[in-house]
Amino acid sequence: MQEIGEVVKLKKNNAVVRFDRKSACDSCHMCAVTKDGMKVETVIPNSLNVNVGDFVAVEMGDKFVLTAAVIVYIIPLLLVGAGIGIGILFSETMQIILAVAGLLLGFGIAILLDKVVRKKKGFSAQMVRVAAASEIVKKPLELPKIK
Repeated sequence: MQEIGEVVKLKKNNAVVRFDRKSACDSCHMCAVTKDGMKVETVIPNSLNVNVGDFVAVEMGDKFVLTAAVIVYIIPLLLVGAGIGIGILFSETMQIILAVAGLLLGFGIAILLDKVVRKKKGFSAQMVRVAAASEIVKKPLELPKIK
C-alpha cells in the first residue's frame, strides 16, 4: 500500500510524515492519530533526505496490513470463542468470565506479536520517492457553518 504524505518534522535521521486518515487506519495502528482524528503520523527513516514541507510517497508493506488485521481481530476473536466454548461446560457466568479473559489475553498476544512483527523486513513503512506535484491533492478550504 502506497500513500502520499507531508513531512511535518525531522528527528535526527527520521522524518515524521502526516497522511489523511483512511478507513484502513482503524485496523492497522501503525501510525499515531493526530488530536483532531483526521490525520495520521508515522516516524520513518529519512532515506531520501527530504525537508519539512516536502511530500513523499511512503510504502507500507501489504504483508503488514493483512498481518495487522489478523493480529488485531482474529486472535482475540478466536480466544473469545474458545472462552465461550469452554464456559458452556460450566455456567453462563463462567462463559462471560472466560470470554473477557480470552479477549484480554488476545489483546496481550496481539501487542507482543506486533512488537515482533514490526522488526521484520517489509513490515515497516519506507519512503520510496518524492511525490510529484500532480500527486499532491489539497482539499478545498472548508468555511465554518453559520448558524
